[in-house]
Amino acid sequence: MTDSYPFRDPANPGAPVIPRPDWDRAPWNRWTFQHVREMMPTAQVWRGKGPASPLPEAHQDIDRVGFEVDGRRDTIAGFLGTSFNDGLLVLHRGRIVAERYHNGMSAHTLHLSQSVAKSVVGTVAGILVGRGVVDPAAPVTEYLPELDATAYRGATVQNVLDMTSGVVFDETYTALDSHMAKIDAASGWKERRHADWPASVWELILTLTETECAHGVDFR
Repeated sequence: MTDSYPFRDPANPGAPVIPRPDWDRAPWNRWTFQHVREMMPTAQVWRGKGPASPLPEAHQDIDRVGFEVDGRRDTIAGFLGTSFNDGLLVLHRGRIVAERYHNGMSAHTLHLSQSVAKSVVGTVAGILVGRGVVDPAAPVTEYLPELDATAYRGATVQNVLDMTSGVVFDETYTALDSHMAKIDAASGWKERRHADWPASVWELILTLTETECAHGVDFR
């Protein structure tokens, strides 16, 4: 968090502005994750002409369901009370068994999806594999030949889908010069700190020329 930029309470318009370099970090993300379209340019993606498929509901009391993490016992209720949670939906065998909203969120509130996007990509890839359009065992360069000049050379489509490509990608969120900082800038989330930084995500991918392990060996 950047101390030189004070936080603006949205309920207090006269207060200082939310810092653009840290808009996605605490404490500001308690507000910004539900107001991303007010923070930066976005594109609306329509679900298509087909009707939405409602999910059947079979709600259950899951508050006392326990689990252990890092040697400490907790419950679902305890986790929700301490994790700064905005929303939770539990889907079991095609039925919604629990659905909760916090921090002013509702069932119709737009919210930053973060890595949920990977599940969408994985679902689409599965459809293409099922149709025979994509071969998961094929080299990823068969579909993106430009990657032959990068560390992705030799990786299969399955390696990439499984996040086991072995390509070096520094995901240090707080480092000012990490790959994560550069992808934030390339995506339009943050300002570009240097003029020679990649201007798009594709340009950034083409700069990834180092591996930290063999393809398919380790999940990263």
